[in-house]
Amino acid sequence: MQSAIVQMILIVVAIAAAAIVAIIVYAQLSDNAPATGDNIDKSRITSQALCVAVSGSWTPTTPTGPPGSCT
Repeated sequence: MQSAIVQMILIVVAIAAAAIVAIIVYAQLSDNAPATGDNIDKSRITSQALCVAVSGSWTPTTPTGPPGSCT
């Protein structure tokens, strides 16, 4: 049977290993994340509210025409 000290050491090692893995995963994900506005194709947006939300400029069209465009 293991002593209490050995069990405490194993718990600390397990927590440290989990923290190291979490830090590595976070670093990899943040390095691969796109920059702000980097992956938005504004030409496909057909809603004024969504266009404004992605810091676009909405150009409305006539009521009988196609939906407006976002640039």
